[in-house]
Amino acid sequence: MTTAMETTEKLSDPSGRGFVDGYRITFPQRQHAYTEAEIAAVVDVMRNAEGQTQGPYLEKFEADFAEFTGANFAFGVSNCTNALKLAGIFSGVGPGDEVIVPGYTYCASAIPFGDLGADLVWADIHPETWTIDPDDIERKITPRTKAIVAVHLLGLPADMRRIMDIADRHGLKVIEDCAQALDCTIDGQHVGTFGDFGCFSFHAAKTMTTLGEGGMLTVKDADIAARVPGIRHNGLAAIPGPRERYWVPAMSNVDSFLDEQWPQNFCLGEAQCALGSEELKSIVPNNELLIEQDLKIRAALADTPEITFPQVVEGGRYVVHQYVMHFDGSAFGKDRNDLLDLLTAKYGIRSIVQYYPLYRFPLFQKMGYGEADTPFLEKWWDDSFSFPWWCGITDEEIEIMTSSLKAAIADLKAG
Repeated sequence: MTTAMETTEKLSDPSGRGFVDGYRITFPQRQHAYTEAEIAAVVDVMRNAEGQTQGPYLEKFEADFAEFTGANFAFGVSNCTNALKLAGIFSGVGPGDEVIVPGYTYCASAIPFGDLGADLVWADIHPETWTIDPDDIERKITPRTKAIVAVHLLGLPADMRRIMDIADRHGLKVIEDCAQALDCTIDGQHVGTFGDFGCFSFHAAKTMTTLGEGGMLTVKDADIAARVPGIRHNGLAAIPGPRERYWVPAMSNVDSFLDEQWPQNFCLGEAQCALGSEELKSIVPNNELLIEQDLKIRAALADTPEITFPQVVEGGRYVVHQYVMHFDGSAFGKDRNDLLDLLTAKYGIRSIVQYYPLYRFPLFQKMGYGEADTPFLEKWWDDSFSFPWWCGITDEEIEIMTSSLKAAIADLKAG
C-alpha cells in the first residue's frame, strides 16, 4: 500500500524523511499538504503586492501571531535559528558567557549561542517529560551563566514554572525554543511567552510551514522590541528630522541600534507572511488531529510495556511534533537497533532515530563541547526511536505500524 503522503521524491533529507521505495510506510518530508486557501494567499501576493518584503503582509502576520500566542510583541524572521540568534544578541550573550542548553535537542538550539562566542553547557533531560530538567539547570549554573535555553522539544512543554523561578532567583535570561511547539500551552499560557524571548519555526517539517522556511521571534520587553526591526533588517531606519528634499542625504539611514553590534538580515518575505496568516487558521485543528493520532497509538500499545512515551507537565497541552518512543528490551537482551532492523527488513516500517545528543556530534566536539554530564540522557537515548509521523495518518496505517511494532517485539522475545 502507499502512505497518505507518498510522492515520487527520492530521499534527500538527511533527517531520514522522504518517500523511499520498498517500505509500506515511510516518513513524509512535510506534515501536511497546503490547502487551496493557503495557495491562493501566496498567489495574491505574487500578483498584487507592491513590494515582496517588509510590507503589510508582514505586519499582519506579526499581529496575527501575537494575538494567537498572547505575546507582547512578535517579529517575523527567516527561520527559527535566526530568531534564536536575535534572542542571544538581545540577551547580551558573548565570549566568556555560559548558556545552558539541553543535550537532547536539534542542533539549531545551540549553534547560534556558540556562534556568538558563548560556552555551551549541556543540561540533562527529565526522566518523565524528556525535556530539559530544571533540577539539572540549577546544578549547572555558575557565575558566568548568562541564559537558559528552554526547548519545548517534540511539542512537549518544558516545565516553565520551575525554569522561570530558577532564572528569576539567579538573574538569568530565558530563551524559549518553541520551534516544535506552536499551540503548546501550560495552564492556558502559550509557550514563548514565559521567558524573555520565544523562537518559533515554520520549516517544512513543522505542523505550520511558510514555503519551507520561516520563523518568528516573540519578545516580552518593549524597549528591546523597539530595536528588533532595525537589527533584523540591516540596521535600516528613517533619517531623523525634517528634510528640505526627501532624497537628501539618502532614502534611509543605517544604524546598529545596539552599541558595538552589527545588524543582521533575517527578513521574511511577504508571500511567506501571507501564507503564515492563513495557516494560523488551521493550526489548532491540525494539532487536535495529531493528538488524536497519538492517543490511538498509545491505546494500541497499552499492553506493550517495552514501549514508553513521554509525560506532559501538569497543566500542559502538548502538540506531538515528532513521534518519539523508547524501547526497553533489556529483559531479553535486545536493543533499539535490533528492533528497527526487524521493523524495516521484515515489516516495511521506516522508523528513524533523530536528535542525536549534541555533544556526540563532530561539530560540537571540534568546538570543545564533546563532554557532558547527562546521566539520564546517556542511558535513555540509545533506545529511543521515531515512528513515521504526519497530520492525517489513517486508522489503517496506525494499525499497520502498531501491530508491526508489537510483532517485532514478539519476534525479539522469541529469539
